[in-house]
Amino acid sequence: MLLLFWFALLVADGTPIGRTLRWMLVEVPAGWCNRWSRGDMLLVFTLLAGAALILWLMEAEGRLFLGMLGPDIVAGASMLELGTLLDVAVMAVTVFATLRVQAVRRWVTAHLPRRLPRARKPANDDSDGPVFALAA
Repeated sequence: MLLLFWFALLVADGTPIGRTLRWMLVEVPAGWCNRWSRGDMLLVFTLLAGAALILWLMEAEGRLFLGMLGPDIVAGASMLELGTLLDVAVMAVTVFATLRVQAVRRWVTAHLPRRLPRARKPANDDSDGPVFALAA
């Protein structure tokens, strides 16, 4: 069937049906594949390699196993992507909150008078100051 579509694309190149076939079979899938990132491709190739390994090791039972496991794999892959997006959102909120706290801290230190540290006397000070006698 793929060879027939390819042959139809070659034969009907300038006709309206040829342009429609080119749009449906070449341009739309190319635009869809162009949106994939490197991580998406890595995930797809990893899943395909795992499926091939299961089919090679388990043969007939592997087909049944993959048939039952297919929806779970798709759900797991989508959860992985949502988890990544959630991590990015949490990190963005954290960074913006940190920047706001630092900006408030700078504003407070710029607009409030500086506090001078008090001079502290050590507890074992035996200097020549006034001495109080304690009556017993």
